[in-house]
Amino acid sequence: MARVLHVLLTHQPPGAVSAMQAWWQEEGGVALEDQLILHGGERAAFEGVAHSAKCYCGDDPRLRTRDHQRDKQGFSGVFAVAAAWLREHPEFTHVHVAEYDHLPLRRDFGDLLLGEIVAEKADVLGFRVLRVDGTSHPHYLYHAAAPRFHAHFAALSRRADPRTILSMFGSGSFWTRAAFECVAAATEHFPVYLELWLPTTAHHLGFRVRRFATPAAEAWIENLGERRNELDTARKAGGWSIHPVKSAWTA
Repeated sequence: MARVLHVLLTHQPPGAVSAMQAWWQEEGGVALEDQLILHGGERAAFEGVAHSAKCYCGDDPRLRTRDHQRDKQGFSGVFAVAAAWLREHPEFTHVHVAEYDHLPLRRDFGDLLLGEIVAEKADVLGFRVLRVDGTSHPHYLYHAAAPRFHAHFAALSRRADPRTILSMFGSGSFWTRAAFECVAAATEHFPVYLELWLPTTAHHLGFRVRRFATPAAEAWIENLGERRNELDTARKAGGWSIHPVKSAWTA
């Protein structure tokens, strides 16, 4: 039977983390025992989180970037930490990763994710998945100037076209356990921005990476702004989740 682990990335104080977890339970239908907190903030804040399934990532410099794209924010470290935790928990078949400001809006959220990954015959589902090699996509151009960028994926690839580079938005993604564990085990020899690294590595390792096909899954996902005042509107419109809502736990 399929069971989803929801990996929630946060850096916030304990009260805010508790409020976030309550939202996931009440609004997303995600039981507390299916939530893993990965905390990238201060050690004292992590210690104060009253949830047994938690891991500390605050010493990972790839998380603590200011300009995420140019500083090449990375999730290799947090994926490795989550994968290590998973080794003691064979009951989970799928992994959903979400940043603290990405909120579910439906109590059947987990079932929706499972239905979509089966319908797409996918191993990884992401937002706005695009093939960007040979384009003017800014993230691609920023990386492609380094000769070792394409060479790395060519050496890794099990694909007919080793130059394929994919991009996907980074606030949330959904994985089969096998795909998640394989990407978590891959070595990032030099920094690559997570929105390129994650889908491209999965692709070249032989996994099927797909964009969410159901419009309601992506309709309320943006990279900038503050969408707290749109929660009710998005919910009534059938949105699956919403991003960004950075102020949800601050007042």
